[in-house]
Amino acid sequence: MNKKKLLEKKDWEYYVFEEDSNIELSVPIPNPSPGFDIIYILDESEKEMYLHTGIKALEDRIEDMKINFSNYKMNSWR
Repeated sequence: MNKKKLLEKKDWEYYVFEEDSNIELSVPIPNPSPGFDIIYILDESEKEMYLHTGIKALEDRIEDMKINFSNYKMNSWR
């Protein structure tokens, strides 16, 4: 089992991790209380775009995660 590796971050905006050849996007949101990390595993096409273009390829996904957070996996800060 591979360890989760931080690929890139912008504090309080997004964090991108790689683990077991998957790329995970984590977006922190303060509301609803107590705050959550919204988690999404990139599909193959998003992964290729990210590896080719960088974080620019994920801007729409990040915005969608902030707005439609209930459609994603949510990890409570508590």
